[in-house]
Amino acid sequence: MKNLVYAFVLVAALPAFGAPALFPKPLHLVKRIDDPLAKKPVTIDEYCYGDRIVSISGDRVTVIDYAAQTVTEIDHAASTWSVTRFDEIAARPKNAAAKSATEVAPKVTPSGMKRSAAGRSVDSFEIEVAKTRVEIGFDRSVTISKAAVEALIGASYPNARRPEHDAILSVAGRAGKQSRIGTNAEGQTPEEFGLPSEQSITIDTDGGAVTLKTSVLRIDGDLPPQRATLIDPGAKRIESPIERFNREMHEADTIPVAPQH
Repeated sequence: MKNLVYAFVLVAALPAFGAPALFPKPLHLVKRIDDPLAKKPVTIDEYCYGDRIVSISGDRVTVIDYAAQTVTEIDHAASTWSVTRFDEIAARPKNAAAKSATEVAPKVTPSGMKRSAAGRSVDSFEIEVAKTRVEIGFDRSVTISKAAVEALIGASYPNARRPEHDAILSVAGRAGKQSRIGTNAEGQTPEEFGLPSEQSITIDTDGGAVTLKTSVLRIDGDLPPQRATLIDPGAKRIESPIERFNREMHEADTIPVAPQH
């Protein structure tokens, strides 16, 4: 039964209507995330294959399926799982600051070649817009499609497209070198974009600057462990964080107001 479920998972990852897959060949990234709200850096495994991105951190697994347009979250330790549709995510209230930033043109400054956390050469740029500064480095030895870059930097639907995303894409496609990992099924690379390898996002807030940094530590072509993407027998389906947020917002808007006497 488990093998049947896993086979279904792989079939679901195939592109719809014959469209090219985001990742024709598997791409496995080991990432370190330095989050100012966390006590220590977190290492995650990100498996990109077909139209899926599977992120694994310990017992927690997140499966973003661009073909099915769903986000599945599995917690093997708690034996729970949830599914959120893309349209539910897209319906979230937009941040007012993010909306105003769309009126400001980003400033892009080349920073030259630097050494990444994995010891690889990356082509670096600094992007400034409103109260946000992005420092990003591209590994030109690995090429992927524009759509794949959009998915990796969070610019694909259902996420809101921001000016810094377009600025990142404008420099991601410069002078890339074709790699074996980046070629499509026919061995052709119609669009060559470098792999986002080093990225830090600094946001100026009233309480000071806050920086989130992501570094790629290793790159290979592995697929995720079979068990990771399977829902455990007897696991309980729970309300997803997005569903809970939308419900709480709706309840807050519909709380009856006591009449004034």
